[in-house]
Amino acid sequence: MKFSIVIPTWEQYGYGVKFLKQLLTSIGTQTYNDFEIIISDHSINSEIRDLCLLFKDLNIIYVRNEKNRGNSPANLNNGLKLANGEIIKIMFQDDFFINNDSLNLIYNFFNENSCNWLVNGCCHTKDGINYERYMIPSWNDEILYGVNTISSPSVLSFINDDILFFDENLTMLMDCDYYYSLYARYGLPCVLPDYLITNRMHKHQISSLYNKNLNDEINLVKNKNYEFRK
Repeated sequence: MKFSIVIPTWEQYGYGVKFLKQLLTSIGTQTYNDFEIIISDHSINSEIRDLCLLFKDLNIIYVRNEKNRGNSPANLNNGLKLANGEIIKIMFQDDFFINNDSLNLIYNFFNENSCNWLVNGCCHTKDGINYERYMIPSWNDEILYGVNTISSPSVLSFINDDILFFDENLTMLMDCDYYYSLYARYGLPCVLPDYLITNRMHKHQISSLYNKNLNDEINLVKNKNYEFRK
């Protein structure tokens, strides 16, 4: 099994099922189909589980996660622990693939290049139909402090070997901190410039709901001891 597509889910104020349905549909149209889908669900109802049953042709492993509900990195970590594929592809439930050849392109890139982690091009959408703000990820030395030129974890794929886990004390910087941890271990990411996924912009996304002091997270990552490779 080549890919584990890890998707942390929750009700997302009634939009979770709608968003996840579009994501699962986009996975179902992929030309490369050697994958498992791992859904770690923080929902308190059965709507997402019921949706997964409708996509029985996909290889979905559904797990109800009752621990640390509301903690996005904890829910994502729970899914990562269940991954059996050679390559892990993270997807947030409100994002989706816009290229039916996405998994094939990612697989070939790993196969043809020496890299442990890869980020791909993306765009953004407000309605799930029209796309804007196309971007190709790039590295910058201030990424640890929130200058995110890579985008959301939905652009990320990495080799399933001695997995790093997301810091469950972070929210806004969970992705930047993770990218920096990968950089510390493996060096700069491989960049696949094709636009493969879209990030959905809406009022119920994590960044829109954040109401804490970002400086607290910045101070936390400043004090972390990142172990750089020799």
